[in-house]
Amino acid sequence: MAQSITRVGLLAALHKPQAVESALRLVQTLREAGVEVRLEPRMATLGLEEAEVTDTWSSESQLVIAMGGDGTFLAAARAAAPAGVPLLGVDLGAFGFLAEEDFEQTLALLPALLRGEFRLEERLMLEARILADGESGKPLHALNDLVISRVYALRMARVKVWVNGEFVTTYPADGLIIATPTGSTAYNLSAGGPLVDPVVPCLVLMPICAHTLYTRPLIVPAEAEIRLLAEEMRAQEHTEMHVVADGQVHADLRPEEEVRVTAAPFRARLVQTGHRCFYSRLRDKLHWDSES
Repeated sequence: MAQSITRVGLLAALHKPQAVESALRLVQTLREAGVEVRLEPRMATLGLEEAEVTDTWSSESQLVIAMGGDGTFLAAARAAAPAGVPLLGVDLGAFGFLAEEDFEQTLALLPALLRGEFRLEERLMLEARILADGESGKPLHALNDLVISRVYALRMARVKVWVNGEFVTTYPADGLIIATPTGSTAYNLSAGGPLVDPVVPCLVLMPICAHTLYTRPLIVPAEAEIRLLAEEMRAQEHTEMHVVADGQVHADLRPEEEVRVTAAPFRARLVQTGHRCFYSRLRDKLHWDSES
């Protein structure tokens, strides 16, 4: 028997008036249903007395709802996934692949969702650790991708890559994307990388604007350990580099610091309502032909 949902965490894109208006309506609807609502701290600006603003808005909820575009969804995923909390995306963006429903559909489905009547799909996430002097720092996590690139787009980077301890190549490029199957429709796609069904257990290594004619994307197993080292172009010159998670969280990368990338020890648990599959999203977003 499905477990009823009595605690919901909420994150909305505050820069989008439609998302704010929809969030206010959703909070009211949830409270009328007797559900506790917990808001991400930045949402305190809404002044909602009916909901609690707390740092544990995701980890102590039974369901997290993200309202906005893919950026809002990614931020919510990184917050909810470590605690294993299911995530539902409400699509209020222009070109999002991740959110499951629009707002009116979400309201219509809400009674069933609160009864726990939904299917979950687990998605691979990434973990990156920067090794400095043999010690690893705080990990970065990503649902879509990790990118190692120059901070300022002035000079080419050279990124050395090892997979499971074996040297692969040195990419002379603007940077390197490591994408999950979920993230294959994001930066990876824009850079010319392959589209991957999100349930396929793999990672994509995609150089950004490679300065060679023979460089191609590389697909490796999901359980692979990837090591990255950015070379200095000249002995007297350091091209500033950083590692960026989902285009939102970054960490500076100093000379000779190594980045180790693996699958995260947890998965994102995405609520699936069955209305749109991966391939129908591709047809809609990429304007592919429909079945004749």
